[in-house]
Amino acid sequence: MFYVGIDVAKEKHYVCILDNDAEFAIKPFWIYADILGLQELEKRLASVSLNRDDFIIGIESTGAFSENFYGHFTDSGYKVILLNSYQTAKYRDFSTMKKIKNDAIDAYVIAELLSTGKYKSSHISNDDYHSLKVLGRLKSSLYKKIKTIKREISTVMATVNPEITKVFPNLFSKTALEIIKAYPTATQLQKATPKKLTKLFRHIKGNNFSEEKAKLLIELAKSSVYTGRACEARALMIQTNITILELLSQEKSKVESQINELISNQIDNSPCSIIENLKTIDGVAIKTIAVLLGECGDISRFKSSKSFIGYLGLYPTQYQSGNSLSVGRLAKRGIPIAKHALFMAAVASVRHNMQLNKLFHDKVSAGKSKKEALIIVAKKLATIIYSICKYNKPYEPSRVFLPRK
Repeated sequence: MFYVGIDVAKEKHYVCILDNDAEFAIKPFWIYADILGLQELEKRLASVSLNRDDFIIGIESTGAFSENFYGHFTDSGYKVILLNSYQTAKYRDFSTMKKIKNDAIDAYVIAELLSTGKYKSSHISNDDYHSLKVLGRLKSSLYKKIKTIKREISTVMATVNPEITKVFPNLFSKTALEIIKAYPTATQLQKATPKKLTKLFRHIKGNNFSEEKAKLLIELAKSSVYTGRACEARALMIQTNITILELLSQEKSKVESQINELISNQIDNSPCSIIENLKTIDGVAIKTIAVLLGECGDISRFKSSKSFIGYLGLYPTQYQSGNSLSVGRLAKRGIPIAKHALFMAAVASVRHNMQLNKLFHDKVSAGKSKKEALIIVAKKLATIIYSICKYNKPYEPSRVFLPRK
């Protein structure tokens, strides 16, 4: 057996091939990170052995650089192992005992780790789950950008027309945005007439903007504390940000629509629907389900609920020495997006799920902080979700919360 360690990068991949005795099969080398470089590596491997089953290839799961390499060599019939970079970093520290890191050493460390057999390969989801993961992260990115744009608009509005919130507490309602887009500052709004303002909303169905509100807005603008400094520049900034906000919101809606279509038609098109069973948990919405399936793939693949919870990173850090034991915060490892989605689902479950609400209040009464109690609820939710995915049965509180004898 030959163990091939590859340190993947943007322009060059460094390669180290070890034999069964952990000796160099051939001198370490590098290849370009393009199709010609991958074909060159195949030739080099063939010069060592024509049997592709003689090789185990290891690469770190570095996302952008490892995906195409993994796809090319698995399609060519090679066994490729994806390794978590934390795992290889810890093995490198143990193996070299030095604070040295470069591409050649990384390739050797990966090959040596493979030769020991003491590695844990990362899971590769199928194309549908991977598509759900990509769309979920795109949605999360758009959501963060929308929050940033809203914050910028709110900050400027607090200067150029702070009184507007007396009429529109929510600056981002359809009615408020129409007014702000047409008259961004108090200086411009005070020149408007009630008829002009009410005319803006003729195309918006269901709005309750009256002439009285229009008159109040104009009066507030005339008595505004805004001095008029940089009026035109600030007006342009607000209008530009509103245009960007509308575009981002439209794109977010498109992504959400595609996520729902993917879940309904491709990921869960079986007669006995796992998705429908997951929806039976009060407090768990389709958004949470989409994030968990996208980030974790097929949840039923985990050996136990504890493995699933560990994968998410829902466990506290712990340090023990002799008789002393300290338990710290939640581990930073795991999947932040999935962890956050499950935590927010725990918040919703405390409001809408009678059993989980009782669990939360029991833990608070026992002396836990509210955040600690929510984490316990999130772990319980993870256990319930795992069981539903494993056995494809709807949520039954009587089976989950058995009375103590």
